[in-house]
Amino acid sequence: MIALMGHISQRFWLNLIIMGLFVVLLTPLTLSAAQPQADCGIVDAIDYPIDGISIDHDDFGMYRAGFQGYHTGIDMAFGRYGEPVRAAAKGRVTYADPAGWNDEKGVVIIEHLFPDRNIYFTLYGHMEEVGDYRFPMVGQCVSLGDIIGAVGNPKASARHLHYETRTMRSSAGGPGYWETDPLNGGWMHPIEFTEQWRLRLSPAFRKIVSASGRPGGAPLIGADGSVVFVGQNQIESVDPNNVALWRLSVPGLMGIVALPDGRILGRTSQNQVILFANGRFAASWVADRPLRSPPLRLNDVVAFISADQRIVGYSSEGQLQWQTDPLSSHIEEYAVSSGLLAISGQKEGAHRLWVVNDQGKLVYEGTAPAPVIPLASPYGLLVLVGSQVGLITPEGSLMLLLDTGQSLGRSSRAAMDNRGNVYLYPGQGDFLFAYGPDGGLRWQTRLAALPKQPPLIAVGQGCLMYALTDSGALLSYQTSDGALRGIAALYAGGTAQVPSARLLEVLPSEQVRFSAGYISIATLDGLTLAGLENCPN
Repeated sequence: MIALMGHISQRFWLNLIIMGLFVVLLTPLTLSAAQPQADCGIVDAIDYPIDGISIDHDDFGMYRAGFQGYHTGIDMAFGRYGEPVRAAAKGRVTYADPAGWNDEKGVVIIEHLFPDRNIYFTLYGHMEEVGDYRFPMVGQCVSLGDIIGAVGNPKASARHLHYETRTMRSSAGGPGYWETDPLNGGWMHPIEFTEQWRLRLSPAFRKIVSASGRPGGAPLIGADGSVVFVGQNQIESVDPNNVALWRLSVPGLMGIVALPDGRILGRTSQNQVILFANGRFAASWVADRPLRSPPLRLNDVVAFISADQRIVGYSSEGQLQWQTDPLSSHIEEYAVSSGLLAISGQKEGAHRLWVVNDQGKLVYEGTAPAPVIPLASPYGLLVLVGSQVGLITPEGSLMLLLDTGQSLGRSSRAAMDNRGNVYLYPGQGDFLFAYGPDGGLRWQTRLAALPKQPPLIAVGQGCLMYALTDSGALLSYQTSDGALRGIAALYAGGTAQVPSARLLEVLPSEQVRFSAGYISIATLDGLTLAGLENCPN
């Protein structure tokens, strides 16, 4: 068997979309007469105010002591004084003043009506009128790409553009900084907002739900499509239509699971376990030992990895049900599927794999010559080690699926479809591989760039395979030959990304649900994304 014994980068896909959508004007905007309260239309496309921006510099929400607040926008276009700034979408100018920020230069605000019937505002700060690049008039309608000014030279900082997206302050330029997280004050992250609406305006879009604040862990999705988000010191729920249901403050919340009776159980950094019911605190208990993992549900039992490397199982009310012997001197990976918990680690200098069921019984134990990567699968637990891929069935037996002939690194990821095909990222390099049920290589395809984190991989009905990159790009591939069929994207959050909050799953009827690890979870029609009417047999 497997010797078990006993970058599509952020810049790439961002620039790709920008090149496809940005409207380049060869002449400056010709100003029209002011049109107070004009009907300027509903937004049908959106872009960034500066072409060729880099999102590596993401300072939204960054605290700056000199301003005693958190940054309400993003700064871009450094060192590009005098370059044109363009309207991000069609809308009506509600504020335009070349001296709106005094020595910090001018401000333009545009009101936009979006297809969800909500009004949002974009703000463009530190601008100047340079040459023919003039400010628009208040009340004037502008179109996507119309020039509304130029990158200015503020007195207190380097030459750049300050850009905001928000729900309020239609005719007030400030403040630029806020006393708390601006996500809670009516601002949206400009990159998240832009990428989300690009997605929402695409034919494949079906729905999206978003948290009110930055993520703190993996979300929990109900059978009805409602979502419970783990935030930084809070837990909140939204319904499938993105309507907020409830929100609770929970300092140090590290992870949650759904219980069979519909309650939610979470664990905090203080070793406290809290139960939530219908948006309220229902009960709590303190574990009898230090814990190191989020809660892991094994049917009716809630399991944790303890600080002394045991697996311990509790009832939802906190009664100890069972515990294993210490497994490892260093636990590396774990995965849950079909009521089984697989843990890999090292013991006595050897790489090992343990699989425990919901009764605390060790149903599999093995030694390996290389690190073991267990992965959840609808068919059991995939196991990657050395050059081989295996499957632990729900009954606890181990099957060899294939030998890739190449070393599989610690960042390896894989998925298997209902026909026995295996799709693999080997943990290094920029290739994805597909293997048939007989273990033979079917095809390989190259990613556009080396990923910094391994892509998530999922399959649906069998004709399409999906890979979610660390930059938030969702790639759709034809399983017959590896041809790239479609690309969609969500913003991955920059420095605020939480890798454990990344999500990729294919629902019935080829509906693809994904999160890039930031505040939003989107659902797309996979066939529409791939340009297909149906999934060929």
